[in-house]
Amino acid sequence: MSDSGPCPRLTVWDSHDALPEDGSTVYGWNGHAETGSVLSLLRYAEHHGERLRRKYLAWIHELGACRINGARLIDHLALEEGLSYWWMTLLVEQSPWKSPAIVDAIRVLALEEIVLDRRPAAVTLVSGNRRLHVVVRGLCRGLGITYQWKRASDRPRRRMNAGQVYRALPYAVRALIGLARQLWIQRPFTRLGPPPWFEGERGVFFCTYFDNVDSTAADQGRFLSYYWDGLPDLMHRAGWWTNWLQIFVPDSVVPDSDAASRWVRGFNGTRHEQGTHGFIESYLGWRGVLRVLLRWLRLNVLSWRLRTVRRGCPPQGSHLSLWPIMRQDWLNSMRGPVAIRNLAWIEMFDAALRDLPHQKQGVYLQENQAWERALIHAWRKHGHGTLMGVAHSTVRFWDLRYFADPRTARSSEPHALPRPDVTILNGDAARHSYSAVDRPDDVTIACEALRYGYLDGARAERQGAPHRARTPRIVALGDMLEASTQRLLRMLQAAAPLMPVETVFAIKSHPNHAVNAGDYPGLNLEVVTEPLEKALQDGDVACAGNTTSAAVDAYLAGVPVVVVLDDTTLNFSPLRDWPDVRFVSAFEELAEALQTAQRGPAPAPDAHAFFCLDPGLPRWSRLLAT
Repeated sequence: MSDSGPCPRLTVWDSHDALPEDGSTVYGWNGHAETGSVLSLLRYAEHHGERLRRKYLAWIHELGACRINGARLIDHLALEEGLSYWWMTLLVEQSPWKSPAIVDAIRVLALEEIVLDRRPAAVTLVSGNRRLHVVVRGLCRGLGITYQWKRASDRPRRRMNAGQVYRALPYAVRALIGLARQLWIQRPFTRLGPPPWFEGERGVFFCTYFDNVDSTAADQGRFLSYYWDGLPDLMHRAGWWTNWLQIFVPDSVVPDSDAASRWVRGFNGTRHEQGTHGFIESYLGWRGVLRVLLRWLRLNVLSWRLRTVRRGCPPQGSHLSLWPIMRQDWLNSMRGPVAIRNLAWIEMFDAALRDLPHQKQGVYLQENQAWERALIHAWRKHGHGTLMGVAHSTVRFWDLRYFADPRTARSSEPHALPRPDVTILNGDAARHSYSAVDRPDDVTIACEALRYGYLDGARAERQGAPHRARTPRIVALGDMLEASTQRLLRMLQAAAPLMPVETVFAIKSHPNHAVNAGDYPGLNLEVVTEPLEKALQDGDVACAGNTTSAAVDAYLAGVPVVVVLDDTTLNFSPLRDWPDVRFVSAFEELAEALQTAQRGPAPAPDAHAFFCLDPGLPRWSRLLAT
C-alpha cells in the first residue's frame, strides 16, 4: 500500500451527480480513469490485485470453516457422505458472471486498505446502494471514523421489464419456475432413452457442453465439437470407444432441445465411429424431481437455522462485513433457482453415473462450476476410475472460479472440496496462473490446447498473405455476455467520428449472441459469419471487450489488439498482463489507440509460450494410453 498520508475527508463516489468541490479526496466506485483529485477504486484494485485476491479467497475459506452451534458451516451442509452442498453455492463457485457482487467485495476490500492508509477523519459515501452503505458504515464504526451517507437519487425510475419482475419474485417462486422450465426443456431428451454406453477397458468417458458444435457436420450425422477439436478422431484411430455425456446449452447454433436430440440420434446411428452420446438432462425422472424438492425444502430449513452466519467471519484482521454484499448469493443458493438447479445436478449425475458401465478414465470440461462438484462426487460414489478435468480456455486473473485458498485446496477434512484426480492445462500461461495461488503442482499436467490448435500456423499464414492496399479494417470481437458486446460497439460508435472516414468496422459475433448491424447506424457495421481465424486474417486491428478470450486468438495470430475496459468492473481480459496490448476506458482513448495500433508493428508473440500446440496431439496420446 502507498502511504499518501492522512486526509481530512475521504469521499466514495457512486453517482452521476457533479463531483464535490470541498477539497476532499474522492475515490470513484466506477471507472478506471483518474483525473486530478478523483482516484479510482478499480485502478487501485488492479494495482494491488494479488493481495486483494488472496484476501477474498481467504475469506471464503474462513466462512466455510466458521463454526455454528459447534460444527463447521461445511458440515452443516453435508447432503450425503462425501458431499457438502457448501461447495456448490455461488459463494464458492466464485463466478464473476453469476455473482457480480464479487467485484463489489473486491472494491470494498480495496477501500478498507485505502482508509487504513489515508486515515481520514471522516468518510462520505454518495450512492444509492443500500448494501454498500451498510458495509461502509460498519467499517467506519469499527475504525472510529465519522461516517455520512448521501443517498444518490440520479437513477431515473423506469417501467420494469420481464426480467426485473422475475428477479423481484420471492426466491421460492423463482425456484419452482426454474424447475418447471427445466422439465419443459428436457422433454425431448427423456424420449431418447438410456444411451447404449460402451463397456470394457477401451471405453473413455467425456462430459462436455453441447453448444460449440459444427451444425453443418451435425446435420450430416457427424459429431464435431470445437471444445475437443481433433481428439475424437485421434481416439477412434487408436481404437478407443468414447462415451459422451452432453450438457445442453441453447445458443444460435443449437437453438432448442428438439434439434439437439435429433442430432444425437444421428451420432448414435454410427456410434462406433462417432461415440455414444446422451444428455444429462434425460436422467431426471419424476422420482428424481421429488427427491430434488425434498432436498430443496431441507435447504430452506437449513438456511433459517444457519441465519447467524451473517454475524460471523469478517475477513481475517478486518473490520469489514462482506455479508450484506454477498447475502443474495447465499439466499439464491439455499432457496432460489440456483438451489433447485444444483440439486438437480446432484440427482442427474448420480443417476447417469450409476447407469454408466465402469469407466477406467473420465474427462470433463473444467471451469469449477457447481455441476462439476456433483459429477466428481457421483463418479467416485459409483466406483469409476481416474477423472481428469480439462481447463479448456484461458485462465483469467480475476476469474476466481479457477482459484482457491491453499487451505481449501489442501484440506483432508471430512467433506473436502471435490476435485478431479488430474487437472489438464493447455500451456504455460495457464500453469503460471494456477501457480500464482499456491495450488498443488502434482495434480496438474500440460496437454495440447484443443480449441487453439489452428494458432500454430495462424501468424505465418497472416504474414504470408498477399498484401493489398485497402481501407483500414477494425474487427470487433463479440463476447459471450451480450451486455459486454453492446458496450464495446457503443464505444466504437462514439469513437468512429474521430477515425478516418474510410475505416471499415466489422463484428465477429459470439455464437451465443448474434448482433444486429442496424442497431449501430454510426458504424456502417459488417457482421462477419466466417470462422474467427479467417476474420482475423482480414483485419488490421482487433478491438475486444473486457472478457472475451477471442482477444488471445487475435494476439497470437499477430493482430494488434485494443481492449475496451468496462467502467463497472475489473479487468477480466485474458491479456491483462501481456505486452503490446492497449487497454482503454474512454472513446477518445479508443480512437487514438486503434490508429496507433494500425500504424505500428504487429505483435510477434510466440503462440507456444501461451499454449501447447501440436496437431499430432502427442501429449494427449501419452496421457490416455496410461
